[in-house]
Amino acid sequence: MIKILIADDEPLVRAGIKAVIPWNDHGFDVIGEVSDGNEAYEKILALKPDILITDIKMPGMDGITLLKKLKQEKVPIQSVVLSCFDEFELVREAMKYGARDYILKLSIDPAKILEVLGEIRQDLADLPENEPHFSLNTDDLKYLFIKKLQNRGFTSDEQIENVLHNIQLTISLKNYYLMRFTFEPETAKIPDDNRRKMIYNLLNQLCQRYPGNELFSLDEKGYLIIQNAEKNDFLCRQISAAMKQYANQTVYFGISPRLKDYSVFKDGLKQAEDTLNTCVFYEQTEPLTFRMLTSAGFPFITSCLAQKLYISLSSGNTEKSCELISRFLLWLKSGLFFSSLCYSYLEEILNIYVRVAREQNFSIYQMQDGEADIFSRIRQTHTLRSCEQVLSGFTRKFTEFIREKRSGERSEILKIKEYLQLHYSENIDLNLIAELVNITPSHLSNLFKKETGVNFSTYLTDVRMKAARKLLQSPEFLIYEVAEKTGYSNAGYFGKAFKKYWGISPEEFKKEQR
Repeated sequence: MIKILIADDEPLVRAGIKAVIPWNDHGFDVIGEVSDGNEAYEKILALKPDILITDIKMPGMDGITLLKKLKQEKVPIQSVVLSCFDEFELVREAMKYGARDYILKLSIDPAKILEVLGEIRQDLADLPENEPHFSLNTDDLKYLFIKKLQNRGFTSDEQIENVLHNIQLTISLKNYYLMRFTFEPETAKIPDDNRRKMIYNLLNQLCQRYPGNELFSLDEKGYLIIQNAEKNDFLCRQISAAMKQYANQTVYFGISPRLKDYSVFKDGLKQAEDTLNTCVFYEQTEPLTFRMLTSAGFPFITSCLAQKLYISLSSGNTEKSCELISRFLLWLKSGLFFSSLCYSYLEEILNIYVRVAREQNFSIYQMQDGEADIFSRIRQTHTLRSCEQVLSGFTRKFTEFIREKRSGERSEILKIKEYLQLHYSENIDLNLIAELVNITPSHLSNLFKKETGVNFSTYLTDVRMKAARKLLQSPEFLIYEVAEKTGYSNAGYFGKAFKKYWGISPEEFKKEQR
């Protein structure tokens, strides 16, 4: 069994590390725990552990001094350091004195610990007995470097240059681009460690062919290249071709604008990631740059389409509803909108389903059959094509549910509701509607109240006020125009009706939308 010693001055950290893993089940034995470097040194000489897990900062002898002493005396032990995000320089120093890897103290991950210790165990099996083994893990240092940049941990160009020099990187963080790339979502995760290393080595070799490019692995499926040269589309094509040939992977790229210095790295990385997410969403295999994407408000043409969708959903018209959804998705496809904006648009459309369901006295959750709610399902999709499949299927299911629910409703009432949705802007009264369904006004009044629970005029006002609210959200219409479009010839009377219904005047509501 591999013997482990834990050194940390915080009892809770020591207890946490011991508790998160069933050590013996994985072939490890925690033979001791200590609170400072001096005690750790004595225990190492006495107990001869195979692996030391040590904090960097401890009273008495700190972790760096302990590792330095062990290296000088050629004590045969492997070491892993516990660190915080802001301890990059100390981690680098620890690795200089033989630390194999690091573990973040604030988010102790059992899987990460076992992965690190598993690699050390394999190396121990390969080493001759009593031979010390020290290595400097450059890739981990690069990862820490990126994390510190993200956390704005550097304060000067000189600091950056020193770190770049120490880890032997030839790039500069002045006038540079960030290129984020990943693989297609369905096959992005490559579980085999050897294959992942093979892919990283392949990508690294490609980058080294072009001066001014440095590759960083951010996670198991995502990579970053810092580019000092102009955006290199040829490098992108080389990466795409190699990944297709050797790993059967489709690659997507998102590129930031030109960044002036290290202070805007975090913002630039966010821009590159937003661009990458959009590239994946549209399944765009050509590299996208941040400035190629569109950020726009919900256009009125789509608002008009949304009103038509509301009417077709309310009547349970599957064919028309699916046609309108197809038109909406075609509009999304017509422009490169940020993926986050696309999801917002999709949620606007889904809110129409919620509105129809509420008005017909049911919840969309009643028809989920144990599935995740439709909002979550849309958010969990990675591509527009997947969104289309989910939304089209849900639309068919929703309209079928509406038809089943309405099968017991009287045909006269259904006809009236559909007529009001289409003609609420016109001059409508009970006599006109009674003539439409060929019954007397008094009988219609009683029948409508019995079937819907509200009288006819209240229902008509409800339809008009909800339509008015939607129209007022658009900057294109003045208040008197909204009044006319919702059946009110007198703007003053419309204003009073709107405030009575919504508790706010049209003027105040419109001001809130700006």
